[in-house]
Amino acid sequence: MTEPRRQSPLVLFGRAILVRCPICGSGQLFDHWFKIKESCPRCGHVVGRNESGYQLGSMALDMVIPMLLWIAGLVAMLILTWPRPPWQLIQWGSIAIMIGLPLLLYPMSHTLAIALDVLVRPSESAKHERSDQAD
Repeated sequence: MTEPRRQSPLVLFGRAILVRCPICGSGQLFDHWFKIKESCPRCGHVVGRNESGYQLGSMALDMVIPMLLWIAGLVAMLILTWPRPPWQLIQWGSIAIMIGLPLLLYPMSHTLAIALDVLVRPSESAKHERSDQAD
């Protein structure tokens, strides 16, 4: 077995932000917006690694990213409109952001979690992963 080639974190996360496979850059990881494929059709990287709780990372990212964006937007809104912030706009905008952003960022949170996993636990080549599953 050969040691897998390590990817640069910038490459991994850059591909993930573009909702592409962090390993090879293929853009065909999703059947549709809310359904990720079992493996990358181009490089064969097993996306879920068939482990219990594997999707917890993507779910956490899907909640943390919108919250950080909301906090940044709230602070910017308060600074720009102080001493008379538009409280009603902030209230309704917050609801829209906290519902809309997790839905909008769902695929990206999955690819970012995959990139983080590959950075921490580099994958074997697709050939080695397939042979391990057969055993």
